[in-house]
Amino acid sequence: MLIQIKFFNVCEEKRSNDWNGKLTHIYHYYSKNRIHLTIPEYHYKIMFYKVILLIRNPSDHSHRLLFLINFLFILPGIFLTSIPIQAQAPKSSPAILDSINITATRSERSPAQIPNSITQITRTPQHNYQPGATLDEFARSTPGVFFQNQFNFTQDLRIAIRGFGARSPFGVRGIQMRVDGIPATLPDGQTQLDSIDPSLIERMDIVRGPSAALYGNASGGMIDITTREAPPEKFVIMPRQVFGQYGYLKSELFMGGRQGNFGYSLHGSHLQQDGWRDHSAMQNTFSQAKLNFKTSDDSDLMLVFREFYSPLSKDPGALTSAEVQANPRQASARNVQYNAGEEIRQEEMGARFRHRPSAGKEFSVTTHLLHRDFQSRQAFFDGGQVQFDRWVGGLMMQFVNDHILFNRPNRFLAGVDYGIQNDDRQRFNNNFGVRSVLNLSQIERVQSTGPFFRNEWNMRDKLDLVIGGRWDWLNYQVKDQFKTDGNQSGSRTVSQASGSAGLVYHLTNQQQIYTHVASVFEAPTTTELLNNPAGRGGFNPNLNAQTSLSNELGFRGNTAGFQYDTAVFFIRTWDEITPFELPSSPGRAFFRNAGQSRRIGVETRLATPEWKGLRGEVSYTYSNFEFEKYVVNDVSLKGNIFPGIPSHRWEGLVRYSHPLGFFGQIHVHRVGEFYVNDVNTATNPAYNLGQLLAGWELKRNGIEGSVFFGINNLFDAQYNANTRINAALGRYYEPGPPLNVFGGVRVRIVAF
Repeated sequence: MLIQIKFFNVCEEKRSNDWNGKLTHIYHYYSKNRIHLTIPEYHYKIMFYKVILLIRNPSDHSHRLLFLINFLFILPGIFLTSIPIQAQAPKSSPAILDSINITATRSERSPAQIPNSITQITRTPQHNYQPGATLDEFARSTPGVFFQNQFNFTQDLRIAIRGFGARSPFGVRGIQMRVDGIPATLPDGQTQLDSIDPSLIERMDIVRGPSAALYGNASGGMIDITTREAPPEKFVIMPRQVFGQYGYLKSELFMGGRQGNFGYSLHGSHLQQDGWRDHSAMQNTFSQAKLNFKTSDDSDLMLVFREFYSPLSKDPGALTSAEVQANPRQASARNVQYNAGEEIRQEEMGARFRHRPSAGKEFSVTTHLLHRDFQSRQAFFDGGQVQFDRWVGGLMMQFVNDHILFNRPNRFLAGVDYGIQNDDRQRFNNNFGVRSVLNLSQIERVQSTGPFFRNEWNMRDKLDLVIGGRWDWLNYQVKDQFKTDGNQSGSRTVSQASGSAGLVYHLTNQQQIYTHVASVFEAPTTTELLNNPAGRGGFNPNLNAQTSLSNELGFRGNTAGFQYDTAVFFIRTWDEITPFELPSSPGRAFFRNAGQSRRIGVETRLATPEWKGLRGEVSYTYSNFEFEKYVVNDVSLKGNIFPGIPSHRWEGLVRYSHPLGFFGQIHVHRVGEFYVNDVNTATNPAYNLGQLLAGWELKRNGIEGSVFFGINNLFDAQYNANTRINAALGRYYEPGPPLNVFGGVRVRIVAF
């Protein structure tokens, strides 16, 4: 259908939008006196309240206003004559909120247009009443995503998406993460989460499944985080204070506002706790400044500055099953003996510039710089103290073009990523917590380059085709500066092509079936390559990149406000990278390749609409992951279950908000039993966790205040908050705390 609206002196008009979770482009072609809108016919009924026109003629405000008035009068008549007769009968239906567009696919899109399993999480009032310690507080009830290690800040939170990341002994592996469009994942594929404050998160989009065609190396899943934007008022201040058992204390201060074309947000926090286990005290301080400038009608600039400082983070280590039964609060004797822990200081800055030269076209450039000073003590003598000085830089450029392809809406995206990482690393012997002689010194450099493209085509009225591809080149170099044991300098290059293809079929405006096929590769990180079980410097020559091929089929929808989605997937992986330890260096992870593995899984989620202040959701994840080819010490492990991932996992969440300001939330989590080693001789028992939140909020004359309290581990379960895969000497388990309480106060003041 082609609609022509005549109006004098309209020089340009543009908008490419989507609504109700459905791809519905409006492509605009314009001449001096006429605007043409190409509209898919099966969306007539919803166009009336969703069309937004951006008229660019700032010198002629009267013509812009007159055009909008005329358009609003003309539009109802156009669509009333276009609606089929049988659709004109009034129907009562509940109000349904539109989905929020996501940016995890590198351009703003409705989730309904994307052939991937995607979870969108936006900040709710209940997020303001969490302790604010770890990222999982924001992402609960997400199927397919498994969090561990919330209480050992030395090892960092562990995240696994469909098994990718499960091998990580510390930090995050196999998953790409971005914060405000800036990579949190290093060029070598590792991600540290210590410099992300969960209290600052405004939105989180999680792509469950490979996305290497967009992000390259280590893209078994994608987590895209947006931090809090500037509030609409001129100046807002929000302090928050949280107290808890075991010395937990977190102080936060957020300030921000908007003035004309400028918006700013400033955030600072201090977190400290003694910890439930012995030798687990920690402290850190975090700050962020985020500045947004609208440089013109067609361009904007974002600047972000972050600093993280952790002067204290002790590692209590893992225990054997017998030690857990005897005293779960104890720290590993070796960790106390060698004073295991770390200190970190990190500074980061990033900038993003976007320009829209014409309708449907956008060019963006993002650059970032990071410096990290790291020192750690591990629970062994030989090279047990590590320090490095790290510099990371990167540049990303991409172009998005919305146009018509064979008379159908099409979006083409192309770009290139470049990253460089330089570590000046030393290892010293750890003489019971005291730094001893140097035994390794080397410069490690990683460079990565990745050109990519993605094409999203509405090939039929109800069918979308998405294809993408990327080629990645990674170069690792090590320059040995400690040549007492010979020169261990060397280099390695890894290059790999990745591709993806997907279809989305729209059963209705609110329901879609999708399928997706994608390849993904995961190169070893520098830490994995350099932890050489041969005991020498340089790279481990026997460790190679792992590759995977993923297939998934999904169904999602929104009926009467009930949101639901289900996905089934099959992933085959070659050269799976798995960790192991040596008895001579317990607590230090080494890595090797398994021959082949396969993963079969089901993920499902249901969320209810809000009814009289009440809302609930439930999710379930089934994981059947096993090795198909894997030989260790001449023993075949074919058929063994993948460690670190439970076969069954359930989560449920119920929230309530009363008009008088009272609120509450209960969250329950069931984690099934899972193996903790490749040979499947040791397991982590199943457990049930719960959290209860309650409080009261009052709003008066521009001031909001709230008090809240919560109970963690509501059922007082005895469980392990973290497991160390293939640990030496049977030290697999890190127990979590029993039932404990926390509480706090929060204030929001609109100063002016």
